[in-house]
This record gives sequence, structure tokens and C-alpha cells, in this order.
Amino acid sequence: MLSLHRRRSARKTTPARITAAALIGSAATVATLVATDIVPVPSWALPGVDVASHQHPGGVSAIDWQAVAASGQKFAFIKATEATGYVNPFFSTDSFKAQEAGIMPGSYHYAKPSIGSARAQARYYAATLATGPQPSLPPVLDLEESGGLTVAQLQQWVREFVDEIRAQTGRDPIMYTYYSFWIDKMGDTTEFSHLPLWLAYFSDTLPDYIPGGWDEPTFWQYSDSGSVDGIQTKVDLNEYNGDDAQLQALAKSSPSGTMVGDVAHDLAPVREATGEEAQVANKIEQATGVDIPLTNDFLMLLLGVAGGRIPPEALIDQGAKELEKQARDIDTDELAAQGAEMAENAQTAGGEAQAAQAKNKTASGATGAAGAETGAKAASPHASANAQKESRSHTKKADNSRAILSALTALSGALKDINANGKEIPVDALLAVVQKSPNGIKVGDLLKLLQTFEESQDWNAMLSNGQVEANPNALQNLAQIATQVKVAPAGTPLPPEAVQRAISAAAAH
Repeated sequence: MLSLHRRRSARKTTPARITAAALIGSAATVATLVATDIVPVPSWALPGVDVASHQHPGGVSAIDWQAVAASGQKFAFIKATEATGYVNPFFSTDSFKAQEAGIMPGSYHYAKPSIGSARAQARYYAATLATGPQPSLPPVLDLEESGGLTVAQLQQWVREFVDEIRAQTGRDPIMYTYYSFWIDKMGDTTEFSHLPLWLAYFSDTLPDYIPGGWDEPTFWQYSDSGSVDGIQTKVDLNEYNGDDAQLQALAKSSPSGTMVGDVAHDLAPVREATGEEAQVANKIEQATGVDIPLTNDFLMLLLGVAGGRIPPEALIDQGAKELEKQARDIDTDELAAQGAEMAENAQTAGGEAQAAQAKNKTASGATGAAGAETGAKAASPHASANAQKESRSHTKKADNSRAILSALTALSGALKDINANGKEIPVDALLAVVQKSPNGIKVGDLLKLLQTFEESQDWNAMLSNGQVEANPNALQNLAQIATQVKVAPAGTPLPPEAVQRAISAAAAH
């Protein structure tokens, strides 16, 4: 089972205000604290936030980035990766939405020195950055765990990560850490003082002594329990020690000749798209075809592989995590709500027939059945509600997983047909459609678009009719077939006739 980390683990134990008692580790440390004066942050510093999947409660609630911007936030660091096994499913969409709202986007990698090498983690992080916006703030090494390494070993680990992320992105990273960690676990080394510092120090003021040889932090995280318009949960609050011009100057694009830079160059036509393709996605009827939405992040990965910009392993690894989340979250919410209301009325009136009607109405959705069972409890007062809920959850996930695997098999079939006939696909134009579609694109709609490139089997119809089997290797097959796609030259638009046929086909249903 994939574990989605709700917040940075260090926050669970770090107090709101760091005190001498919390930082005691050596006589030198105590002496430093006793002698410490405090310096207030400049009044002209710029405010910003850092977010992760925790800021999307329930895995579905969106961040209103326009409201975040209106509240005065100037930058946002968005969690990208952790170790070599976790990608924030909201990284790409949050990053682009923040950028479109006028907020400077940044990212961070939560380091796990006990899991995998530093270079492997840096490459994993860089592969995810390749799907993010440019320009952006420098990559961030979020260092809060030692992983049981000695001071010398951890210093070497950091040294290798910095070297590798620089090679992959062409940029020096920002070092995120908290006050006592750098002193105790990194030996207060000054080796990395040439890098920008993002210091976690939960207080109203900064300490006079900044560890690690830094004169001052570039970013200061002063709270982990702030409130910001547009974000439904508590959120980390930060200040940038500079003005707007300096913040803009800090944000750059990765240069050509680096993995991230080359991908950014290839995606330039997508970022410069006028939005004409976005109108296509809005016109296509979303209620037709198979009702399985593909998240923007998954489609970005798929089209990235098709365009030769991202290795197929990234789709297999990161895409699997996206799809596992979907298998848990796909729901018939409207039917569930209606069923719950009908069942409640049935319980109030003692009407077993109405409860049965509610159960029938919601039978197509596992969660909908939960509403009907409210009215059925009177007939079986000793039934185990928890056991029934768990059973429904397993059934729902299994059904959703089969549906997703069938959908991926259909996508593979459509791409395979196009490849076999040597047709080119305007990947950049499709990427623009995805990027401008906040709610993602459903499988049926994508299959309709793909069919317009090559008259072949109607994979959407076959999928809708249950004629496509759920292949357990569907994701691996899709990744392999995507690498064989012939890509139309950058800037090639979607063929007008293809767009019109897709819209007409959708409207006909």
C-alpha cells in the first residue's frame, strides 16, 4: 500500500518555538544559545508558503491559487519527491496553477539518507522537475533526517546529492534544514555556505547566530501552523529575505545540455500555446465514453514518454502511484449523495421499500451503497458496520483497478494502431490540452481524439462495451508502446478536422 506522507516528519516533534532545552546537544551549543541575540526579519521581506499533498485534504480538495495570490503570497515551494519511491501527485498541477496565478513556483525533495543513494534520489527528483514549470526557484534539498549516518557520512551524502542535482538541472540547490539539525547532525559544517539557505526556525525573530557559516538565510520558515486564504489546512509560512526583483532574479530555467533543461526546451511550444487547444478540451463532452478521469500529472508523464522527453521507467514508477491513488478515489459521489438522502428518509419513515430503492440506485457505486445501508440497518442491527465498510472499500478498489487497467489497455491499442500506420501525433498540442484542463481528461475523450489520427478500431466503443480485458501489465505495455510514437514537429497543432470530428462524436452521444 502506497503511503502518502501528510506532512514533513520533522514537524511532528519540533516545537512551535525552539528553545535551549530543545537544542541541547553539547556545551558549545548551549554556550552559543546563551550568547545569542535575536534579529528581526526585514519588514520588506516577501511572504510565501510551502505545500504538499497534505494541503489537499481527502486527496481531492484543491488549492485556490488565485486566492493564495490575492492574500499576498509571492512564492510557493511545492513538494515534488521523497526518497526514490514517492512523487507528490499534486506537484505538476499545483506548480502550474501557482505560476498562472502570479506566484513564483519552487519545489523540494524530502531526503531519506537511509533509503537509496544520494545520486539516485537527486536523479529521481530531477525526473519529476522535468514535468514542472520554467522558470522556477532553484531545486531544494530538504534535509531533516540523518538516516543513522555519522556526521562525516551525512556530509558526504549531501555532497553527492548537490553534485548530482547540479548535473541534472544546471543549478545550485537551496539547502533546507532546521537549526539544531545542522549543528548536531551536520557538525555545523561551513562547506555548503555558498548555497542559499532555507532555515526552519519557528519563532517571531531570527537568531543572531546562523549555523553553517551562512550570514543569513535566503528563506526563513517561521511557522508550520499558518492560515492562508485558498488553502483549507494549516500551512507552513515563510519569508524571502529580499525584494521582488531579487526573487525574480533567483528564479531561472535549467540550461540546455542538462536533462531538465533539454526537456524544458522541448516543452517550450506547449508553455507558449495561446490556449486554442484548451478550448477543444472544454468543448468535448465530458459525460461520454468511459467515466475514468486521467489526472494531468499522469497524462503529462504519458505524453512525455511519447515525446521522448521522459524515460518509460518514470511512467511505470510514478504513473503506478498516480493510478493507485485513483483506484482509491474514483467514486460515484452524486449517486452516493442521492442514495444516502433516500435511505435517511426511508429510515425516518420506516419505509423498507424506499431504502431498497436507494440501494438499487447506488448499486453502481460502492460508496453509494453505504447510503442505502443506513436505511437497512434496522433490519440487521447486529451487522458489523466496520466490516461492511471495509468490504465495500476493497470491492470498490478492485473494481476501479480493473477499470483503470482496461482503460490503459485501450490506450495501448489505440497508440499501437497509430504506430503501425506510421502516423505522427502532435504531442505538444495534446500536452497543451492537458495543461489547460484543470479537471483532467477522461479516457473516452482521449481515445476519440486518438482515433481521429488513424481510422482503426473504435477503442472507446470497445472499452464502453466491456470488450477490453484488464491486463495486469497494462501500464508497462503502455509505456513501451508510447516510446514508439512518431512525434509531429514541435508547434504542430491538432488537425482542425480531427478536432471537429472528436467534438461531433462526443456530441452525438
